[in-house]
Amino acid sequence: MFGTIEQYVRISAIVLLTVVFSGGIMVAIAFLVFGQQRDRMEEERQKLLSQVKTAVAKESLLIMIRGRVGAIDKIFDSQVSYAPFVDTTMNVIQTIPLSSLSMGEKNSVAISVNVVTLEEAMNVLTTLMDMEQKKKITNPVLQSFSMNEGKIQIGLSYTVVL
Repeated sequence: MFGTIEQYVRISAIVLLTVVFSGGIMVAIAFLVFGQQRDRMEEERQKLLSQVKTAVAKESLLIMIRGRVGAIDKIFDSQVSYAPFVDTTMNVIQTIPLSSLSMGEKNSVAISVNVVTLEEAMNVLTTLMDMEQKKKITNPVLQSFSMNEGKIQIGLSYTVVL
């Protein structure tokens, strides 16, 4: 009877040892798998945190730029382009040297040119009148005309049509 019980105890001990050993291996495998998964999740978390930090920095820059763009738009809206005034003046004087140029209120321009011959002076005045007929300028006025030692100085004013 003790022999039979001893045999059952021995079989039970081997089964129990096998179960404990197998359970230990299973727990070790579970720890290994879950540990690797935890490490991967931690790496992913760090990566996502890094992306969020980068995105926050970019977003703050975009918000700052958006605010400045609004301010720049207001500045551009309040500024006047001098290009039409200069273009019109260049069309009036053509190749004749410009002595002075001043821009006044309500799109008015005053220029002074020095010419050598009366023919050049007439060309400037003719060009001015042609531009008025084409409605590129309005109110052309011959402000001054003087001749000194072979030089002719003409002072003109007009309003540029924008």
